[in-house]
Amino acid sequence: MRRQDIQLLASARQGDLEARYEVGRRYLLGVEGFPLHTDTGLEYLTHPSLEPSERAARTIAEALPLHELVRRNLLPALVKAARAGSTGARVKLGAWRALTSNDPDESTRWLDAAAATGDAGARAATHALRSHPGNPAASVLVALKAEPGIDLARLVPQALNAAIRSDDPSEIARVLNAALTAHSTVTPELADAVCMAIARLENDAELRLSCERSALESLLEDCIGRGNATAELLLGRALCGFGTRALPGPLLTGAQNLRRGAALLLRAADAGLTAAWMVLYRIHADNRSSVSNPQMARFFLEKAALAGELCAQRRLGALILRSATTVHESEQGIHWLHQAARRQDALAAQLLRSLVLPVAGSDTEADAAIDAVRREDPWLACRLRTARDFGLTKLEAMSVDIVAGFRPWGLVVGPNPSIAQAKLASPRAIPALRPQAFENLRRSVAFFEQSRQDGSPIEGDRRKRTHRLRYCLERSGIDESLFFAKVRSTVLNSLRQGTKWAFHAQQPLRMALAT
Repeated sequence: MRRQDIQLLASARQGDLEARYEVGRRYLLGVEGFPLHTDTGLEYLTHPSLEPSERAARTIAEALPLHELVRRNLLPALVKAARAGSTGARVKLGAWRALTSNDPDESTRWLDAAAATGDAGARAATHALRSHPGNPAASVLVALKAEPGIDLARLVPQALNAAIRSDDPSEIARVLNAALTAHSTVTPELADAVCMAIARLENDAELRLSCERSALESLLEDCIGRGNATAELLLGRALCGFGTRALPGPLLTGAQNLRRGAALLLRAADAGLTAAWMVLYRIHADNRSSVSNPQMARFFLEKAALAGELCAQRRLGALILRSATTVHESEQGIHWLHQAARRQDALAAQLLRSLVLPVAGSDTEADAAIDAVRREDPWLACRLRTARDFGLTKLEAMSVDIVAGFRPWGLVVGPNPSIAQAKLASPRAIPALRPQAFENLRRSVAFFEQSRQDGSPIEGDRRKRTHRLRYCLERSGIDESLFFAKVRSTVLNSLRQGTKWAFHAQQPLRMALAT
């Protein structure tokens, strides 16, 4: 380095503003004996002492391409330079505002100012703006493709990522439309940004994309080639003919291809995108599909349910319960419906209600009666509480082993050995319809377990419990209809057999399976 350059550096380090600016300019441009070193140049030119300097701002704005100004958070310097009259800064700022601002007039003002100085790119951009007011961002981008300092392949992904961070669907859609219409060079950064934007907008019904479907498909294919699971889900779903309100399948691909779509969805599901399991279930469950396979369909539905897909949990529970022939299968079906109902799924809750028999009277009357019985016989009070919460018949309430029948979703009334008729003695699975019912059951289980551990007097057999019940109710003047469901044996049996239950619950079952 020359002697005078060393002296200039020394002056800059001692606080000389002119020297500081000059050192920064030379490093930034790599001129007059200084090597090109952007970071060092910016360190000098963005020093707080030079913050008021329009000259420093113009040097930064004119030396760096627009995408670098954005990446380095130097847009304030670009604005200052544009206000100071820099034509290059005005063109760059006009391009950026066209991409990121909802107000097209702001972009027009800067480009008009640049055009007034004779800049050919600015003139072309302003003409395009006025000719295509419906998509100003795309018009500007196309007009400025060859403008020095504007690299669309790097700039557009930055604008898209900024829109995604804003989490404003209309802004994301606007920038995405511009990016797709401008036909920018496909780069990994652009493809990934477009994929992220599409995924964010897939459920926004207001989305309107004005582009050729081949543009989106090629971008998604680029992402898939690099293992992007989101792109695999989006394109796989489209290839299988499934889309969302905002992204119908034909928007992303020209033709269906179920086998390739299924392969992409499998990769997406294995990568952790659980929504893919449900699409795989639908295409394999459709008997008109070229990939129809009932066994695989059931497997995919179970994977979706295990992954927490609400629709899958409800559908799996309904399907299992519809075909159940054993109490174990009924338990499985109720388990999945219970999982969905806990997440406020109204259809699952409706199916669970169809499994619980009604009892008479109000909860207030029943609570008062149970409190009266509890003072004389706490074991009987627990049975009455359970009978009302789960719609048990009198025989079931007096026979049930509450501890053994307790489940995370409700109660199983076990087989009754004292009944000769097999159908009437069969076990029955009953869900807890309210959190309070489950909590009451949990307390009863704890009470019976503690009583057994403490060696407290046992309840006796079913006959003894029934005599005790009659005595307590008659003494307190309590109507037993407050606690016990009264139904014919055929109705009770229909709750144990999936096909019979499905016949009586066909309307809610059809609705649960249709969505």
